[in-house]
Amino acid sequence: MNPLVSIIIRAKNEGAWIGKTLEALSKQTYKSFEVIVVDNLSTDNTVKIVEQYGHTVVPFTGEYRPGLAINEGIRASRGSMIAVLSAHAVPVNEHWLSRMVDALLEHADHAGVYGRQLPTEESSPFDKRDLVITFGPERRLQRVDSFFHNANSLLHRHLWERHPFDESVTNIEDRLWAKTVQAQGGVIVYEPRAQVYHHHGIHQHGNVKRAETTVKVLDALEKSGEVVAVDNPQVSQLILSDVLTIVPISPDTARRMLRCPAGGKRTFLDDCFVELTSSVHVGDVVVASDHSEVIMRAQEVGFRTFFYSTDDFDGPSASLSQVLARSLKEVEDTSSNTSRYVLYLSPTHVFRPKGLLDRLIEKIVEEDVDSVFAAKRDYRACWAATGDSFVRLDEGFVKRTAKHPLWMGYTGLGCVTITDLIRQGKRVGDSVALVPVEDPIALLDLREEQDFETARRIYSVYKHV
Repeated sequence: MNPLVSIIIRAKNEGAWIGKTLEALSKQTYKSFEVIVVDNLSTDNTVKIVEQYGHTVVPFTGEYRPGLAINEGIRASRGSMIAVLSAHAVPVNEHWLSRMVDALLEHADHAGVYGRQLPTEESSPFDKRDLVITFGPERRLQRVDSFFHNANSLLHRHLWERHPFDESVTNIEDRLWAKTVQAQGGVIVYEPRAQVYHHHGIHQHGNVKRAETTVKVLDALEKSGEVVAVDNPQVSQLILSDVLTIVPISPDTARRMLRCPAGGKRTFLDDCFVELTSSVHVGDVVVASDHSEVIMRAQEVGFRTFFYSTDDFDGPSASLSQVLARSLKEVEDTSSNTSRYVLYLSPTHVFRPKGLLDRLIEKIVEEDVDSVFAAKRDYRACWAATGDSFVRLDEGFVKRTAKHPLWMGYTGLGCVTITDLIRQGKRVGDSVALVPVEDPIALLDLREEQDFETARRIYSVYKHV
């Protein structure tokens, strides 16, 4: 006899969708399952529909947190395997559950399985973009990557009993659980054949025009059957939700960035935003500032914004690492953030080489290091002060061709770090890789008054605008 699967569905006012989901479940070829619907005070006909199908309703009346709601459903269940399904995630065919079960039982170290999510005709451009890019056609075994998604997942009950979902967080309870079981040798399986139609995407925000453009390209590729060639298979699996970009803009920076270069019509800030939206791998962008006009301009192009006080940037205990960590926490508290990396940049570097941000992101994927940032090699003589004396850092007066360069980091040009380190308040990790920047103009920084005036004079000519 097949093991019993308990399907846990969280719902609040899902009358428009839950009937479709339950009907699809009734047609599954794998028949050994029960359905537990955790209802969060629905005021529509959700509960009535569930009762018509004869399934169990578990009322949920406390402060809603996804991990807590799922755990409550599991506590009321009996199955040796637990499926977690969104109320508006409808299995595509009758083989959904059997394919999930087969993938989980395929090997003893398989701890959890998540399936493919496809957009519906009614899905927004954001959701279509995110779902199609995130949930591709290739099966994956994940021993390190903790991406896991509870809109369409399956796991062993005995693992949940040892590691229930975190009941304190407002999102990413699925990824936290996956990370825990992977640390003990468990493998997360992405099974693309176990498909659901998911009306909502994994990110419900962003730039509409940009999302629509991406969807058009994806639709065209799907219809033509064209395959986009990439040099590195790891980079080919990179998705927009893997990278969260944070742009802190202090009061002094805002005043400079809102000015126009000599002969220019757009502000320096506008050009920075154009650069971000045109980058291939830059997904969600967060602008943190205390300046109302900066906030307004960022929102106009579809970026998320957080309003910080002047003391957050310039106070006696303020630091850039704290601003980045706080911004990340704000994102994680208000959305289902799934970023593997955080990209930081300073908008005051207005001559950033074209494509640099994408190269930084690709580099951290290829090298598997903690951080990647822009740097310039330097062969000049260099000393460091140690008390009352100086210690030479370079190799002395030898031929340039025989000398190893020192590398000067320019993290403001761009710095990508794994998300967990940013969460810990660290801007750069211990293992790093560098992307060389040789153009001296690229190193100009508008925070320096002399550089600012130089940049204003040469900007239009240098940028060809």
